[in-house]
This record gives sequence, structure tokens and C-alpha cells, in this order.
Amino acid sequence: MTMQVFEQFRRHLAEPGVGAEVLALDIARIGQHDLDSAIYLGEIDRLAEVVDRRLSPEAQGFAAANQFLEIITLNLGFHGNRADYYDPRNSMLDQVLHRRTGLPIMLCLLCIAIGRRLDRRIEGMGFPHHFMARYTDAAGAWLLDPFYNAVVETEHAEVYLARIVGRPIQLGPHFFQPMGATELAARILNNLRAAYMSHPDAERLRHVLTFQTILAPDQPQLWRERAVLSFHMQEWEEAAHDLRRYFFLLGALPFLFPEEARAYYDLSELAPDDQNLLNMHRHICTLLDRIN
Repeated sequence: MTMQVFEQFRRHLAEPGVGAEVLALDIARIGQHDLDSAIYLGEIDRLAEVVDRRLSPEAQGFAAANQFLEIITLNLGFHGNRADYYDPRNSMLDQVLHRRTGLPIMLCLLCIAIGRRLDRRIEGMGFPHHFMARYTDAAGAWLLDPFYNAVVETEHAEVYLARIVGRPIQLGPHFFQPMGATELAARILNNLRAAYMSHPDAERLRHVLTFQTILAPDQPQLWRERAVLSFHMQEWEEAAHDLRRYFFLLGALPFLFPEEARAYYDLSELAPDDQNLLNMHRHICTLLDRIN
């Protein structure tokens, strides 16, 4: 994957009002590097036209929410992939559009994108262990679950989620704050990271971590994970760079200095795992010296 892909993602993040589908298609280049976003944005436009033709203009409230969801799930055939939940394709928007199946967040993202094109207020709701969308009009608000093809009264959200996850769920008010495009992108990337651990693919996992460091550059753990992954892939310069960034964010960059400089610092201040990373960094520097 070229750096231009990551730079485009960075540019899109800076655009006011960027659609989550635009960021999702940037992320989908992890699976298909030469993906043409315009094709899939055009497909969403076409789906929105189909939904618009089928929606009853006089429907309001629950009837409108239910009709919208039925068009997505029954008429257009989008459904949740329960057979292989951690298939990475479930989190790639191009594949979701092509295969008509995916994770809850991806199906909800499609509902959000179509709703925006039709001036329907549909927002993402990041509930514990499950993602839904909220459909709002003059008559009230209802939760859409395209994964299980259900419309849920907002006051019944806890009961509904408890039935899905198999344990009691308590929802504070913050769970009903809609997620923006950046938050949706972060959640998609978390799902992909889990997917590439279930379906091991080191190169694509490293791409996921690169996107995550763009979204959250001040999170040390991301740089640590990418450094260790790069080390095992024998990408020495990348691993050294990420280790330096990791220790910088910890406020422990001096520990990476040459031996005479580190003499002024107490290694016992570092956690054992971080001391192992120092050894890794020394090993990398030795290898790079030999190469250069």
C-alpha cells in the first residue's frame, strides 16, 4: 500500500462534514489497494435512488423507520454475516456493497449514507458489543438493527441488547450520543484489527495499525504494536521508527540513547516489557549498522 493512500485518509479526516463512507472506502484499500472510491460512492447513490422510489412519502415514525429498514434488508438484500463474523471482508465497504453482507457497523454506515442522501436523519449508535442506527423524524426516534433486521423502541434498547449479547446491559446517556465519521472509522479499524488476528495477515494488520496511528497519533500502544509487528516482519527501519515514537510518547526517549547517555537513567523505572523493547531496539540498530 502506498503512502498516498494514508495521506488521502489524513486529508479526508480534515474535511468538514466528510461522510463516514468516504473514510470507510479509504480503509477498504487495505483489501484492494487500487480501489476506485468513485465507483462505490456511485453505487451508494444508486441504492439511495432505489430506496427513495420505494419509500412512502406519507409514512412517519415507526412505520417510516420500519419501511426504510425493510427496503435495505428485504428489497436490497443486505444482511448480517453470522456465519463468519470475523471475515475481514465484513469490514470492507466495497465488499459489503458487493456481497450484501457485513458487520453491524457497516450495515448501519450504509443506512446512514443512504439516509443523508435522502435528507433522512439516521445516526450511528455505538452500543456495547453491538452497533445500531437511530432513525429520527418529527414523530420520534427508533433504533434500526440491519444485522438482525429489527426496529427497536429506544426505551427498549437495554432489553434488546441484553438478549443479543446474553447478559444484562446498562446504557448511560452517553451511549445515545451519535457517533461521527471519525469515531465510525476508529471502530471499523478496531474490527479489522480483530479480524486480521483471527485471519492472520501481518502486512494488512500493519496497514490497519498505520490508519490507527493517523487517527490517534498520541496512543503509545499503537506504535508499540506496529513496532513489534514490523520487527517480526524484519522491517527494521520501520520498527526502529515506531519504537522511538513509542518511547517518546511514554516520556522515556532517553532510554534509547547510547550506553554512555543511558548511564544517567535508571532502567528499573521501566516496565519489564519495555526493557525487552530496549533490547529489541539495540538489536535493530546493530542490524541497521551492518546493513549500512
